[in-house]
Amino acid sequence: MMKCSDYLCEQLRLNQEDKELAALIALLHDIGRFEQWMRYQSFADYKTIDHALFSSQLLFDEGLIREFIDDSQYDRIIKNAIEQHNKYKIDEGFDERTLLFIHIIRDADKLDNFRVKEEEDLETTIYVSYDEVNKETISPKIYDQFYHQELSKLNLLKHGKSVADYYWHGVSHMLGLETHDVTLPNYKLQPGNVFTIEPGLYLEEEGIGIRIEDNVLVVEDGCINLSKDIIKEPDEIEAFMAAHAK
Repeated sequence: MMKCSDYLCEQLRLNQEDKELAALIALLHDIGRFEQWMRYQSFADYKTIDHALFSSQLLFDEGLIREFIDDSQYDRIIKNAIEQHNKYKIDEGFDERTLLFIHIIRDADKLDNFRVKEEEDLETTIYVSYDEVNKETISPKIYDQFYHQELSKLNLLKHGKSVADYYWHGVSHMLGLETHDVTLPNYKLQPGNVFTIEPGLYLEEEGIGIRIEDNVLVVEDGCINLSKDIIKEPDEIEAFMAAHAK
């Protein structure tokens, strides 16, 4: 984390004082993780506590910050940066200087997460085996949350509109003797099975809709996308249509 923070500070050409402040924030931003594990044997915030707020509490409510820096003039910036580093969206009302350090720690955290996912295997990062992961399914609630997030960005969820107004079918089905083949609930995929992956989005009021479908073959060590060579990008589709227009 501190290397990531230092890299960002170098790119921003910050002075030595600001580099050292950013480094201190990087050092302390997850200090609550240790006690979180001791108390709950878990790093999952949704099951335990908000680790950013807990880190802030340990540092400022319990006075631990003075073990790391004597000067209190930076406390507000350190506290705000730590509390904001794991939020989905930064709260409003911060001054420009405080926002600088909030953005640095958030971006450094993302860079370090990319490093962890690149260097560590899945079992190390999520504490379960590959077999356990493969038993899990993505619930309709997760799909709904994803669509809600993306549709909100497009300002489509207004006037009582919901995800169901734009997406009204499942994301997948089996392929077999029938185009829409049936399967049993909680069926575990086996080598030789073929299924679809087909998210869609439909703007009925604008008379447009799109569904991107792939057909996937399950094999012993994963899966093969049977439709990987079919064009899907808008520019490719428009070029194909233009080339074959009569």
